[in-house]
Amino acid sequence: MIKYVDPIPPILRFFKSRTDYHIDANTFQSNISEGLLVRSAGGIGFSRIQLIYRASEESEAMSKLINCINLLESQAAFIQGLRIQWCERDSNPIPSRDEDTQKPEAWCYMRLEHLEA
Repeated sequence: MIKYVDPIPPILRFFKSRTDYHIDANTFQSNISEGLLVRSAGGIGFSRIQLIYRASEESEAMSKLINCINLLESQAAFIQGLRIQWCERDSNPIPSRDEDTQKPEAWCYMRLEHLEA
């Protein structure tokens, strides 16, 4: 039996090693005005991950989120600590605004199929 592994820490290390973005897990730090948030969003037998990028401009949030999506889809096999079988967008990127800060954000769901799910 393969034990469950929380996919968030390996994904954070993956993005930190490949981008210069500020990256948080599960919730943004209170003083963050720009950066990537990676959090779990469910899944049984796979991991659904929500990526949220916050920026000062809507177009920048969308552009940087799309960079993160493309990076994760194309290089997921190189995430250390997870044995990824497949990675794909589970939704198209959606623009939004953070309710507390009113900063523009863009988000989407990603589906990660890995043996440890």
